[in-house]
Amino acid sequence: MKSLMIKDLAKTEELDSRAMSAVRGGNSAFFIPGYDFSKLDVTVNTQQLIGQTQNVSSANGNNAAFVSDIDSNVKPIQKATNTNTINLF
Repeated sequence: MKSLMIKDLAKTEELDSRAMSAVRGGNSAFFIPGYDFSKLDVTVNTQQLIGQTQNVSSANGNNAAFVSDIDSNVKPIQKATNTNTINLF
């Protein structure tokens, strides 16, 4: 993790949002002279889809004449989950 050190300030001085926005410096991983990074769009659009199909057929007792006590217990279960987590930094 990188750290930010600000010198020449009293330790009890609080900076408002305007003063904090004026804080500059540090070492960037890349540097493009003249490029305005404040206009950089880092919007991320994500989409997750789950498509499921389930066909259950119980052909119990077909073509059987004069039979009894035929049981057919069908309990199909289908589950799906999505987690949409994006960590940019």
